Amino acid sequence: MRLRLTGPLPEHLKAFDDEINAFLDNMFGPRDSRVRGWFMLDSYLPTFFLTVLYLLSIWLGNKYMKNRHALSLRGILTLYNLGITLLSVYMLAELILSSWEGGYNLQCQDLTSAGEADVRVAKVLWWYYFSKSIEFLDTIFFVLRKKTSQITFLHVYHHASMFNIWWCVLNWIPCGQSFFGPTLNSFIHILMYSYYGLSVFPSMHKYLWWKKYLTQAQLVQFVLTITHTLSAVVKPCGFPFGCLIFQSSYMLTLVILFLNFYVQTYRKKPMKKNTQEPPAGKEVKNGFSKACFAATNGVINKKAQ
Repeated sequence: MRLRLTGPLPEHLKAFDDEINAFLDNMFGPRDSRVRGWFMLDSYLPTFFLTVLYLLSIWLGNKYMKNRHALSLRGILTLYNLGITLLSVYMLAELILSSWEGGYNLQCQDLTSAGEADVRVAKVLWWYYFSKSIEFLDTIFFVLRKKTSQITFLHVYHHASMFNIWWCVLNWIPCGQSFFGPTLNSFIHILMYSYYGLSVFPSMHKYLWWKKYLTQAQLVQFVLTITHTLSAVVKPCGFPFGCLIFQSSYMLTLVILFLNFYVQTYRKKPMKKNTQEPPAGKEVKNGFSKACFAATNGVINKKAQ
């Protein structure tokens, strides 16, 4: 895991990098020494520039595709969904095994008491952080397929913020109480990306009746994460209090945004029951709205019904 970005930085970038790192160190305190030297963690610049590139790609990509035909990307999407699903399976299994090995306390777990198991958890959470950069491709696929209605505030906010927040998490709180949210999210991503992967094949459409419950599972995930986080406030164990409050506040914003999506999609507008199977090779409406999930990318026309 101790990979570094090689090559010296230009002088002006190094000065900027030093200022950013000094500001963050002053704000959050000393970083966790166990993750020093890990790929993309010592400097904030890679995470920052990838996020800027992501946002620019959305803007410039939409301009580029404006007068061009939408791309299908069926084969690429199949491989992409399979890859993210397998990565999520690995992260879920490894987080369960490593937290079990460390005897993690579900109510509150500190950052140091589990020894080597804490480092094992941190290594999985690094992959969780890095996967957020891979998931920028969700939006790029929307752009190339001209699904601009899917690129909403919720979608972009979730993608961009998660990548940056988890850079901070890995540097200051890379284990302990931090394990719970990614464990749940990895499970949800297995379901979500499996759904989108299956949706590529017309013969599987009749089995994909459970789309609405993915949204409900996402909401349950947020509520459980907030509950788990606040449990460490009620019964402290040495995990940084400020981090607990920030995480709870951030997750609350996701609850509000996803609840708004859910109400707009499933409550205010009655769902029409489709009794006919979609013709082979055709796109189907599946009830997903604009930015329901940070990972919506299958070959389905996701207009809100």
